[in-house]
Amino acid sequence: MARTRATWTQAHVRRLSWRAGFGATPREAARWARRGRSATLHHVLAGDGHGLRGPAPKIDGKPLDPVNEYGHAVLWWLDRMVRTQHPLVEKLALFWHDHFATGGEDMPLMLAQNRTLRGNALGNFRELLGAVTRDPAMQLFLSLANSDKDAPNENYARELMELFTIGSGYDEQDVREAARALTGYRADYKNDRFLGITFDPERHDNGVKRIFGKRGRFGPSDVLDLVTGHPRHAPFLVRKLWDFFIDEPPSKGTLRELERVYRGSRLELRPVVAAILAHPALYKDLNAPGMVKSPVVFLAGALRATGQGIDRDAWTWLLALMGQMPFDPPSVAGWDWGPTWLSTNSVRARFSCGNYLTERGTAAVPDGAGRPSDKPAQALGRALAATGQPWISARTRAAFLELAHGAFAGVRADDRQGRQSRADMLQRSLRHLLLTGPDAQLH
Repeated sequence: MARTRATWTQAHVRRLSWRAGFGATPREAARWARRGRSATLHHVLAGDGHGLRGPAPKIDGKPLDPVNEYGHAVLWWLDRMVRTQHPLVEKLALFWHDHFATGGEDMPLMLAQNRTLRGNALGNFRELLGAVTRDPAMQLFLSLANSDKDAPNENYARELMELFTIGSGYDEQDVREAARALTGYRADYKNDRFLGITFDPERHDNGVKRIFGKRGRFGPSDVLDLVTGHPRHAPFLVRKLWDFFIDEPPSKGTLRELERVYRGSRLELRPVVAAILAHPALYKDLNAPGMVKSPVVFLAGALRATGQGIDRDAWTWLLALMGQMPFDPPSVAGWDWGPTWLSTNSVRARFSCGNYLTERGTAAVPDGAGRPSDKPAQALGRALAATGQPWISARTRAAFLELAHGAFAGVRADDRQGRQSRADMLQRSLRHLLLTGPDAQLH
């Protein structure tokens, strides 16, 4: 696979940090630009550890209660994205949450599934698929639990093929026979309290099945081996991973190479992700990013850039308005990604986020903090520094300088109060636009 060019700049680091995480701080961008491409890629894949930096979040002075308080599970995961020392793992946990979209189940089960996705985010796909297949939230969501040999439920078998592993290349008989092979799981309850999932051999169909033209007394594990061994599986999965990180289609040669890496590693995910993150296409057009940030990525990145933690519950309803509530995907197919994130209502919600983002952290502008003596370039530089030095296009920079140039129009030179008020307003406007304007939606 082709290598990226020898030059490694802060722009490269920022692109990689957004695609494989939630953005880089100015200090991080400078540090890893100095360290070079290989060291940066190694760092992104390995992380600095698996803990979280800084104090745990509180809402109204109390710790988060993701099990019992509405919206706190969303805040709990958002906090992990903001404070993580290994952003790639959280980014991939989001990918797998969309890939194995599950919703509507009890929050303890959803949180347990989230831990499963995170723990296997860069591991072996066959092992991840097995863990998800046995996962109580998934089993209840797609009615795999209590699917009996006398009445096999086809929901999980169908989505296993269509959405999770091969996409196409199967027929209705394959689904029916796989559903038979997946029977036997049972949801156990006591006094209406869920105890867990067990496998009951008496409920399993032990007869001969025919799946993908192969015959055997297949059980659940065999079905997973069959779908991951299908010729369409590797192209399906590596293409979906590619599309998550890179916004232009891979060439046929690139796709074949990724498939080779995936199959050659026996379905290990880390080598495939490493190859994608090292590919030159990820660093194409550094001055013209074309991938739309999902709402969660947009918000987590803005919070990281402005040095803010999770200390308010407004983020929950704002994420809902922006169209992405973690733990509550719209369907088993997950969310629609890309430009569809940017509807009229969702963009308005993103703009509303700016009102909160500029109240605290480095983006806040207390009364009297603006500098009336700043030249336009100085005012913009101050705003950029306060918002984490985000990328802006040349056209946007020119518009911001024009805004700063006209900020004091109509205010007399001797009107100190008026000029101070305008200076404060200019900084608030610039910072808000840097965090929520058109350029801020792309990475």
